[in-house]
Amino acid sequence: MKKVFVDTDVLIDFLTNRDPHSLNSMKVMEYGYRKIIEIYISSLCLSNIHYLVSRIEGKAIAREKIKSLLKITDVLSVNKLIVEKAAYSEFKDFEDGIQYYCAEENQIEFILTRNVKDFSKSKLPVQTPTEFLAAL
Repeated sequence: MKKVFVDTDVLIDFLTNRDPHSLNSMKVMEYGYRKIIEIYISSLCLSNIHYLVSRIEGKAIAREKIKSLLKITDVLSVNKLIVEKAAYSEFKDFEDGIQYYCAEENQIEFILTRNVKDFSKSKLPVQTPTEFLAAL
């Protein structure tokens, strides 16, 4: 089974039904639910998701959506080593660096994001949900 790290933007598309990206994000999450792939997210993702969804839909709904994510994902911890690697890396966006090193440290096979260019320094394959589903 493929181990896939899903970036925050894809999760937000899924949780808020953000068109035109939500359909493929939903398909990815369904594959995780059906155990076709293993979906991993970072603890940082959850914090960002709660903040963003609560601004759009309110805190109570954001909390419920976090609970639903926990049923179909495995949450990876962000530790000091990961943060240090991100801080000293060539990633332009610090958060993307954290996400990348979290995936790398946990032997994840793919990173799924809509912002592939943000992961140009990645040694791991980085794909959009559309590209990933086409190859699956």
